[in-house]
Amino acid sequence: MPHHADDHTGARIADYRKLRHLTQAGLAQRAFVSRGTIAKIEAGLSPASPAVVAAVARALEVDVAVLNGQPYLAEMRQDQLDRMIAPLTHALDRYDLGPDPSIRPRPLRQVSAEVDELCKAACATEYTRTGDRLPALLSELTTLISGLPDGEDRRRAAAQLAWCYWVAYEFAYRLGLHHLATIALERMGFMGEQAQDPLILAIRLQRRSSMLLRHSDSPMALRVLDRAHQLVAQHDAPRSVPALAVSGSLHLAGAIATAQAKNAEDVKERMKEARRVAERIGRDVPREYWASFGPTSVAHFDVATAVELGQLGEAMKLARKVRFPADHPRMRVGRYHMELARAYSQMGRSEAAQKELFRAREAAPQQARYHPLMRETVGVLVRRSRAVPGTLASLAAWVGM
Repeated sequence: MPHHADDHTGARIADYRKLRHLTQAGLAQRAFVSRGTIAKIEAGLSPASPAVVAAVARALEVDVAVLNGQPYLAEMRQDQLDRMIAPLTHALDRYDLGPDPSIRPRPLRQVSAEVDELCKAACATEYTRTGDRLPALLSELTTLISGLPDGEDRRRAAAQLAWCYWVAYEFAYRLGLHHLATIALERMGFMGEQAQDPLILAIRLQRRSSMLLRHSDSPMALRVLDRAHQLVAQHDAPRSVPALAVSGSLHLAGAIATAQAKNAEDVKERMKEARRVAERIGRDVPREYWASFGPTSVAHFDVATAVELGQLGEAMKLARKVRFPADHPRMRVGRYHMELARAYSQMGRSEAAQKELFRAREAAPQQARYHPLMRETVGVLVRRSRAVPGTLASLAAWVGM
């Protein structure tokens, strides 16, 4: 069912602030943001950026998901995603129980091909497709690896199972099921160790850094990313394209972390390192360890970090240079347009913000429907409008407002 017009992140922040007996000025001081920012967000007149929500959640001692109103159960029921949660939970819980006698696993070659398709679907934010197939594939691979002796085949199977856990993380995290996402990341690390692949372990740490940024813990996120860089250096071929792609994606993650910490100089240095790696590769490599790295990603993150730093004019200037190739991951394209929509909203350019929101929906519909930034920006535009246009009203209904 649709949410009430006053059911938004700012309203929930106001509720928890009052429960903690804090004034807006007191919360602003604890969260290291301005009182004006808190006031606008609580009134629903300014979109609550992920960094601000994380800082406020930490100050209020509440989980980010609570302030975002996640998970969006009504919409998940409409899309029949809620029925996939229990099977996935059970599959994640069976990782150490040995073979399932009721399963006859296929040859590893066939299973690996399906894992590859599932990873593609995750990058395309096709939640229904991934959630529907993932539990059975996890169980099949768990049984398959249990029957393999130590050796190359077992390491290959472990790598495939690690990627399945990565897909589980993406599915759970994007739907706001953060506890389940944390479990999936733990399982990914367990299998990455058995696969003896430092690049898988580095990708896992990159996702862990994202979880830390949810809690506004950029110092710890950066420590985790430093460890990930050390793992890349341990790879047998640290100058190979896969290792470079993972390394470049870690630099981009570090740039976002330092942007959230408002450290513009550090952002500049990390983006410079990412650009050097992209130039060394010389092209986009969206499927190398699913790191989705290359010149296009660097151009995207130039815009994203500028938005995060509040340099909105610079972000708009940089955005003119961004062109996404047809095979660029839909999750990246959708997120880019949501970031631009937030920037336009902050600049008071409602029509431009709406166009970007529709582009985000077109690029990655399920991601857009379940992303807090999407519905926060839609909500702000609705509350600012004296007469809500039909297109905006339909978008608001689609995200569940």
